[in-house]
Amino acid sequence: MSAQKSSNPPSDDALSKPVEAIKGVGPRLAKQLCAKGLTTIEELLFNLPLGYLDQRGGIEISGLRPGDYVSFVATVLSAREVHYRRRRIYEAIFTDGTGTVTGKWFHYGRWLSQRFPRLKGKIRVSGRLRSFGRRLEIHHPELEEVCEPVEEERGTIVPRYSPIPGVAPRAYRRIIEEVLTTFGPQVEETLPDAVRDYFRLPALRTALVQVHFPTELPSIENRDRLAPGLRRLIFEELFFLELQIIRSREVLAQETGHPMTLERDYLRRIGKLLPFALTQAQKRVMREIASDLGRRRPMNRLVQGDVGCGKTAVALLTAFIVIANGFQAAVMAPTEILAHQHCMNMSPYAEALGIPLTLLTSKLNSGEKQRRRQAIASGNARLVVGTHALIQAQVTFARLGLVIIDEQHRFGVIQRMSFRQKGGSPHVLVMTATPIPRTLAMTIYGDLDVSVIDELPPGRTPVETRILDARNRRQAYELLRQEFSRGHQGYIIYPLVEESDKSDLKDVTSMADHLQKDVFPKIRLAMLHGRMVSEEKQEVMTAFARKEIQLLVATTVIEVGIHVADATVMVIEHPERFGLSQLHQLRGRVGRGPHRSYCILMHQGGGPETRQRLAVMEQSNDGFRIAEEDLRLRGPGDLAGLQQAGFGDLRLANLVRDVNTLEAARRAALALMQKDPDLAKPAHAAIRAKLQRQRSQAAELLRTS
Repeated sequence: MSAQKSSNPPSDDALSKPVEAIKGVGPRLAKQLCAKGLTTIEELLFNLPLGYLDQRGGIEISGLRPGDYVSFVATVLSAREVHYRRRRIYEAIFTDGTGTVTGKWFHYGRWLSQRFPRLKGKIRVSGRLRSFGRRLEIHHPELEEVCEPVEEERGTIVPRYSPIPGVAPRAYRRIIEEVLTTFGPQVEETLPDAVRDYFRLPALRTALVQVHFPTELPSIENRDRLAPGLRRLIFEELFFLELQIIRSREVLAQETGHPMTLERDYLRRIGKLLPFALTQAQKRVMREIASDLGRRRPMNRLVQGDVGCGKTAVALLTAFIVIANGFQAAVMAPTEILAHQHCMNMSPYAEALGIPLTLLTSKLNSGEKQRRRQAIASGNARLVVGTHALIQAQVTFARLGLVIIDEQHRFGVIQRMSFRQKGGSPHVLVMTATPIPRTLAMTIYGDLDVSVIDELPPGRTPVETRILDARNRRQAYELLRQEFSRGHQGYIIYPLVEESDKSDLKDVTSMADHLQKDVFPKIRLAMLHGRMVSEEKQEVMTAFARKEIQLLVATTVIEVGIHVADATVMVIEHPERFGLSQLHQLRGRVGRGPHRSYCILMHQGGGPETRQRLAVMEQSNDGFRIAEEDLRLRGPGDLAGLQQAGFGDLRLANLVRDVNTLEAARRAALALMQKDPDLAKPAHAAIRAKLQRQRSQAAELLRTS
C-alpha cells in the first residue's frame, strides 16, 4: 500500500466514522462490533490480530506443537459424552491420518451432541493445543465445516482475532479487508519523515496492511524477531506514550499548589500513637514527601514497596500533616473491602486526634450517600476514605489538599486527573505493592517522582512457599488442619467464581460446598468473591478478622490489602493461571503476624516450563525479583493501569521485549518537543491531531468513569 498523499478526505474525518459506514455492516452487525468496543473505523484498524494461522502448505496434526494456537483440517473419528472427574463432558476425536487430537467441552448444550452426527466431511478445528501425557487436546475448539476451498486452503497466512460473539472469524476478516481497501488509503502518516527514515520504519498505511494480512512470517529460528509492520506500530504506540508523559510533566510543573508546614510537636504526637517505630526506609520516604509538601509545586509522588513494607503508615502520616494545615485528605482504594479496611485501620488514630473521618462507597443507600457527600462538601469530613465513588461528579470537596491513591495499578492517570479537577491542584501520593523495576517505573509513571520502601519491618518471618502436585492435595488439607488446631486461619484461592463452560478449572462456589461437606465439616468456613453484594463481603471479612471464620474460600478479591495476623496458610489452586506478581500479592495475605506461615501452590498441568516459572516463588520472597521475572516471561500486561492511562493503551508493546524501541521512541519524542514544543509546524499537524484525539478520548473516559 502506498504511503503517498491521498486526495481522499482527511483521516480525522474518515477514521472517526462509525462502523456502519463499512460496506456490508448493517445495524445488527454494528451492534455486535460495538459490544466489543469496536465503534469506529480507527478502532477496527488498530484492533490487531492475536496471531496467525499459517496454512501455506497445509498443517498436519503430526507437526503441531503443544502450547500453540493451531488450526487444522480433519475428520471426526468419534464423538460422545464421557465421564470425567465426577461429571459428564463431551469428547470428540479428530484425525487427519497423521495423528489425532481430542476436543473436550466441559459444559455444553444439546446442540453440540446434535451437531456432530451432521458433520460428514472435513472439519477445520482451531484452538489452543494442550498436551496430556501422549495425548493432544483442545478445550472448546472452534469448528468450521470445510465445504469448498476457502482462503485458508489457498495457501495464505490467516489472521486470528479476539473472538466477537455473533461474528464468525471469516466474516470479521472480510470486514477488515473492506476497511483496509476503503479507508486504508485515507490513513494519514503520523510520524515525521526524519524519524521514519532514521529508524527505518515503514509508512503507517503499509504497516497496517502488513500486520493484518502478512505475506511472510518469521522463521522458527527468528520467531522473536518482530516483523517491520509490527515494529512500526509498536514504535508509534510508545512514541505517543512518551509525548503524553513529557507534556504531562510540563503541565504539572506550571501548576501552583498549597505549600504545607510541618509542626514538630504535632508530628511527635502522631508518632506516639503508632504502636511501632518507623523503619529507616519509611523515614527516608517521609523526608522526601515532607520536602515535596513544602514546595509550591504540587507533590506528584509514587511510593512503591513490597507487601507489608508499611506504605499505609506513610500515607496516614502524610494525610495528618495536610489535615493539620487546614485541608482535607482523600484516600481512594480499588475495592470496597480495602476501603473498609483502610477506614477501620485509620479510625483509632483519627479519633485520638479529633479528626472527623468519612467512608464513601457506591454501595451506600442514597440517603446515607447524600449525607456523607454534604459532609465532604462542607469540609466537616477532614479525612475521606472511599472507592472510585470519590471521583464521581456529584462529589465536591471544600478544601482538598491531598489525594492518596492506593494500588495505583488498579486506577491510572485518568483518576488522578479527575481528583486534580476537584481540588485545585492538590498534592498527590500514589502507592503500589506491585514492585516495578525503576527504569520501567520511570517510563510508565513518567509524570511521577518515585520513592521506594525497600525494607520490611523487623520481626516479619518470610513465608515458606511450596509447589505441590494437585494429586497430593490431601497434604495441603492436612497442613490447614494442623494450623486450625493451633488457633490459626487460612485461605484457599480459586481462579473462578462459578463453573465455566470454557474450562475445567476449579471454582469457589462448588468447591466451598465440597470443602465444607467432605473435607472440613467441623471448620467454620465462608466464601468470598467479587459478585457478592458489598454488605455481605464486608460481613465475611469482619467475621474472618474476628476469628469467627477459620477458612476463607475466595477468588483474588482478597489480593490487596487484607490484613489478618493469624492467617498462616494460603493455598492457591491452579497457580499456573496467575502471573508471578499476582501470586506474590496473594502470598502477602499470610505471614503478617509473628507465626510461621505457608503458601502452597497447587500445581496442575502446564508442563515443565510452568513448573520452572512457579519455582521462582519457592526461591524468593523478593517482590522486585519476582516482578522482573514476571515482566520477562509475560510482559507488563495491565501492570501499571495503562488501560485507564488516557495515553492510549499499550496494546502492542512489551516493555521488556521492546525496551530498545522504548528508548528510541523516547529520544525521538524528546527531540521533537525540543524543536517544536507546541507542535505548531504544519509538518506536525497529524501528530497534534492524534494527541488531541487521545485527549478527547481521555476526557470522555473521565466523564463517564
